[in-house]
Amino acid sequence: MGILIAAIVSTVLAIVVIGLLIRDLSNGAPRWLLILAFLSALPAQPVAFHFIRMPLHELLTQSLGAGAWLTAISLFYAPLIEEPAKWFSLALPSLRRKLNPENAIAIAIAVGLGFGIGELWFIAERLARAPQFANLPFYYFNGFLAERLMVCFLHGAMIALVFKRYAEGRPVWPAALLGIALHFALNFPIYLSQINLFGLGQGNWGLILVIYVAAFTLAMFGFVNHLGKGGSHEGFLGSAACPGCGQIYPRSFFALNLLTKRYERCPHCRKFHLVPMRQPPRDATGDNGGKA
Repeated sequence: MGILIAAIVSTVLAIVVIGLLIRDLSNGAPRWLLILAFLSALPAQPVAFHFIRMPLHELLTQSLGAGAWLTAISLFYAPLIEEPAKWFSLALPSLRRKLNPENAIAIAIAVGLGFGIGELWFIAERLARAPQFANLPFYYFNGFLAERLMVCFLHGAMIALVFKRYAEGRPVWPAALLGIALHFALNFPIYLSQINLFGLGQGNWGLILVIYVAAFTLAMFGFVNHLGKGGSHEGFLGSAACPGCGQIYPRSFFALNLLTKRYERCPHCRKFHLVPMRQPPRDATGDNGGKA
């Protein structure tokens, strides 16, 4: 029951937290479209695992045997199988027709959320069948909860540029290769921990992985935020209008990110404010919403 409760809590948190981000990035996209994007990817991970990854692994095992070559090739299973599995949501005619550059990022995050929750329950089911986890209380799975919450966002972040370029009618293969490379970069340290590189021990490697995934998630959040602002060059994270003095300033990395808002310091009045992550563009005079 412990892992079941943890999976339920993880699912609810992911839908609520990432759902707020999707709403903030939606730019008027109808709710049914975002729900369709979410549902389209929900079974994708288990289907890809059972019908592509496992048959491929069995074929390679028979051909190569269990050895270093198979281990090296297996590092590419997830990037090369899971990324294309998420692209297949674009095969839905109703989703493809409604996709545009304004809502592409929100749809990509919704697809990633669906894919991540499907993966969450796939992993939870496997853990529930493992004797060593069967009787553990739910609070032993705090790491599972935090990791799955980040991964549910990352799955969408890694296809965001693919969906955006597709909506713009531009070649998607550079974005597709980038998504595969990012997926590999996310997973590779897990392999290093499994072989206990440098003899650091599983405890130290566990701490390294937590820090690495958290840093990776923050970097990808900045990337998605950048894409959602239309690639603004007014600072990597775009610009904001100070709710105190009304001045426009480029956002800094040094702020507390709360998904839809940031607690950040205005360099003009030098005060901290809670500022919406996305704001209306400035008008022709350089103001935001008429503020001076």
